[in-house]
Amino acid sequence: MQAAPMRTLSQGEDSGPDLTAPAKHRRSLLSVRNLARVAGAGMAIAALSLVVQEGRPRATLPAVGAEAGMVPASAQVVRAARPLAETAPRFRLDDPEAIEPPRAEAARRNPASGRREDVVIQGGFDTIEASYLRLTLTELSDPEPGPSLFVTLARRAADGQALAVIRTGERSTIETKFGPMETLEVTLGGDGKRTCTGFGSLHPGAIRLDGWLCAPLGQAPEPRAITCLLDKVALNGQASPEMEAAFAAFEARRDPGCASPTARAATREIGSETGSLANRGTRKNEAKLRRSREARP
Repeated sequence: MQAAPMRTLSQGEDSGPDLTAPAKHRRSLLSVRNLARVAGAGMAIAALSLVVQEGRPRATLPAVGAEAGMVPASAQVVRAARPLAETAPRFRLDDPEAIEPPRAEAARRNPASGRREDVVIQGGFDTIEASYLRLTLTELSDPEPGPSLFVTLARRAADGQALAVIRTGERSTIETKFGPMETLEVTLGGDGKRTCTGFGSLHPGAIRLDGWLCAPLGQAPEPRAITCLLDKVALNGQASPEMEAAFAAFEARRDPGCASPTARAATREIGSETGSLANRGTRKNEAKLRRSREARP
């Protein structure tokens, strides 16, 4: 009985370099499948990695120039002031001869500093035939510097006024009974536009004032008009002893030239009457002396 011949390596099944064409095709298919599986696994790992990163809180990078204080304050978001409970206004504007009497808004808290602010308004922005005043009075426990006048005016205009500072002009300084005030000519825009003069306390003490005054017919008011306007600010009650003492000092620095025309006319009339009486008395005394001399022997 003859033994079956042994198969050599070249005669075996798909092995070695002498693979048949079908065997090579099957191996290439297997390689492609393995590569696809490896690529799919890599993509799945990357996707999971992204999901994990999305779930973590991201560190926010400071804006360019923020650390160095380069972000302009006027570009910050304006937060509306919070109104206080209904209380009587602490300040008023004594202007009995005004065509439209001044009105006081409800007091409110500044959202940034927490300080009380009282606002006095006269006229309206859209009534160009009349003056328009907006005055904010902020009580201070300690003297503190505020933002620049431009920033203050820009915030006041945006805070519930629907206005914006379109253009600025000349700066100046005026003296008032509240001390020196910085002034800045500004053009306010909203439903129309008006040229006004903004003002703010340079060295605030117990109180800081800021606001603007717009003259009729689109003209900028004279600096003297602001001085005389602030001369009319008075206490309206509910003031602390410190504020009453401060206002007593303010009243002592009032400008005599800012008295109302009625008061000036009354002063002139009283002065002229007093002068006439004095002159009449002097003439009467002189006549008596003459008669006495003539009667002497």
